[in-house]
Amino acid sequence: MRLLWLFALFIFVPTKGLSPVDKLRNKIFTIERQQWIHLNDQQWRTSGSADIDLAKVFVLFDGEIHRWPLAAPPVLSSSWWKKPQKQVRHIQEMYATFLEFMRRQTEPGVKPARVREWLSLAASVLSDPKTAVSRAMSQLHQSVLRDQMFQNVLQEQRKYYNRSELCELQVSPHQLIYDLYNTIALAEIKGYVMMQFSWMLLKIYRPGNITEEVNQTRVQYEGDAIQIAEKTGNALANATRELYRCDPLQHIEGQTYDQITRLMQGYIENEVNMNNENTCRQNCEYYNVAKYYNCFKDQFCSRQPKCKGHILGCYFVKSDMTVCTSSYKSHRRYEWIRYSNGPKFGEANNCTLQKGNTYQVNSWWRGWFLHCSYCMCLCDDPENSDRYFSLKEATSNIRENKVVTGIRLVKQNNVFHIQISEGTLLKNGIVSPGSWLPNKIIKINDQNMKNGIDYHTLNHGTRAIDLDDLVAPAGWVLTGVRFRILGAHLNLNIRATKLNFETGHLSEDSMWIDNDNTDGSKTPRSRLTLNRPNLPTRSLAALPVDSKHDQFLEFTHSDFDKDAAQSTVPFIDVQPLEPYGRGVLLSGAGVSHRGAVGSGGFVALKLFTYDYAPHVRVRHPRDPSSPQP
Repeated sequence: MRLLWLFALFIFVPTKGLSPVDKLRNKIFTIERQQWIHLNDQQWRTSGSADIDLAKVFVLFDGEIHRWPLAAPPVLSSSWWKKPQKQVRHIQEMYATFLEFMRRQTEPGVKPARVREWLSLAASVLSDPKTAVSRAMSQLHQSVLRDQMFQNVLQEQRKYYNRSELCELQVSPHQLIYDLYNTIALAEIKGYVMMQFSWMLLKIYRPGNITEEVNQTRVQYEGDAIQIAEKTGNALANATRELYRCDPLQHIEGQTYDQITRLMQGYIENEVNMNNENTCRQNCEYYNVAKYYNCFKDQFCSRQPKCKGHILGCYFVKSDMTVCTSSYKSHRRYEWIRYSNGPKFGEANNCTLQKGNTYQVNSWWRGWFLHCSYCMCLCDDPENSDRYFSLKEATSNIRENKVVTGIRLVKQNNVFHIQISEGTLLKNGIVSPGSWLPNKIIKINDQNMKNGIDYHTLNHGTRAIDLDDLVAPAGWVLTGVRFRILGAHLNLNIRATKLNFETGHLSEDSMWIDNDNTDGSKTPRSRLTLNRPNLPTRSLAALPVDSKHDQFLEFTHSDFDKDAAQSTVPFIDVQPLEPYGRGVLLSGAGVSHRGAVGSGGFVALKLFTYDYAPHVRVRHPRDPSSPQP
């Protein structure tokens, strides 16, 4: 019966809605009060086993710490983190030594340490100039508040896109602030545990009046905890929860980006081949919408793949040109085009190195008056083209309490799919590391697959994608993502599911969230225009996110002068987006554009981490009626 009081301390502490570290703080406040009640009982204090009983209490409390699988401290190289990290590490090392000593004392059959060993432990915690925990905690508090640690994180978010540390870690500023808070608050809890335990040892071995010292420790810790929680709450309120991938140091097709191919691609064709009479009575501008009929006398048309779709927007440049065609393995038709005494389309290079071929292509006269002109056009050719997006939903298994932990776009069988990773939701907003789910494969040639139902096909009339930020209401988390067709636009939806933060249980309440704004709405979306876009992989600087919620853009061809209109832009960012590479609670997703003036940029998915601000607070301020030592 002697230790029933010990186990009762860990049964219930009212901490509903608090973050795990705030719950731990409340528990140690409760435990501390109870221990001072016992220490004020002279019979208990002088029983001969008070030190061992205290050790058992704090060993049990350490078990409580490990019951909450808090994330490891973030690995940061930022200068503003070096000082607090040093103090956190010192406290953790001291706590490891402290805990090892206490565990040895509580092992069955072990001879208890001598009194001077207990007192030596207390002295190293309270007064040793090299190891004193109080000094480390004071310096940690100053590093956080005086050095404005959280303000530094908010400044970091302004340069997030520029391959910053936050972007490399795949973490939102909001999530990072919350994780830093957990790391610092947990270190302070461990420090406070060691200091209070040391004062309790002095109460046992050196009876005397230490009321002032103990109260000062308590007041200082509680005041620091409240200050840091308040600063954290303010920082969380001002920190963005969005996160996305930045430009990698090296662009690798198929790994960091992929392309839509042969959608409205630059195409050279003679007007004689764009009518079924093989005449040259019109001019290039006449062929605004046309198609390929045949190859007249096996001229240049026999040396390039014909356009099997629509030929669009033709215009005349010059009569004579030199053309470097691309390898048959390439999705390009031409590497470059050089008009005699005229424009140059595409970047110059040695054509033989590209395994292409160089041809002289010259317009000609038919009789005295008819000029058979070579026109510069656009070809919208669905054959051998990667221009499809899956409309299949990607959802986590909410019956097994799974939530979305990551997202990416992948191209399979010429089709772009949204792929998600899922992890298990645990108590207090903690999520286990996720694993990537296989996609529902789309095969365009399968008769059971329907355009507009199973997948969406881009063409010159339906090539818009909506740029939206979709965030679940407070208390709901991300459990699914999909594309749908809204009007003629590709439009993102997210599925949100209600959760119980305390128990970590997903409810049966789920809903799909979208932005239904269309061109016909009272306040239609604004267009993000790509002006003479070059390939984004040619950019020397990291491209920032330049889109806003409630916009749209149209996939289009790259600039004629810069690339001979051979590529479809924007490119598609296929880098996986999974915060920290582990489980993090998410509440939203979106589609954004990363680009700059003169660049085609990248279309990319983004995520929004959960809003932890309501769960960070100190709900157990110092009680004036607390037992005095």
